Amino acid sequence: MLTNLRSPRDLFLLFFVFWLMLSAGRSFASNEEVWAALKTGGKVVLMRHTQVDMREGIGHLAPGNCAEEVNLSPSGIEQAKRIGEAFRAHEVAVGEVLTSPYCRCIDTGTLAFGHATPVQFLRPPGTVSEDRATLDRQNVVQEILKHHGPSNLIMITHDLNIADLVLEGTVPMGEFFVVQPKATDFNIIGKIQLNRE
Repeated sequence: MLTNLRSPRDLFLLFFVFWLMLSAGRSFASNEEVWAALKTGGKVVLMRHTQVDMREGIGHLAPGNCAEEVNLSPSGIEQAKRIGEAFRAHEVAVGEVLTSPYCRCIDTGTLAFGHATPVQFLRPPGTVSEDRATLDRQNVVQEILKHHGPSNLIMITHDLNIADLVLEGTVPMGEFFVVQPKATDFNIIGKIQLNRE
């Protein structure tokens, strides 16, 4: 069981099993099928923050000081608003919105859904030790598995955090995956990326 994972080796084996399952026949639902699944509730959305202004530098974590981070660009602000509009247009119930403590993730959640709760386990792995990053990934999986109920859990984070879970090479800014929690793992229903412009 996932709750008994004790080492990086255990987590590697878990991801290897996911990789085998997904590589056997990887096909995602269409956009409308993904929206329909979200409308039924009980799903988890793994979203990368929207577009950023890279001219501000490489960025680093400075809680409470967004001026020292890479922040959303004007197109990223509009992209986040469009994501929220799309959820409302499809009548998708949004419950808790968990985000990385980086301002670009918090702002994406606030602009799209009206609220956001930063959590440490959604930090990018390069900002913490390898052991901490492994524990953070394990915490993300456990959050997914324990989600139940009529609303959908939103988790807004960074490229690597999502790519590691869904076995994608990279995740564009603003793209999100929808997963269905099961008893000890989860199914990937599909992914959506709204146009940036």
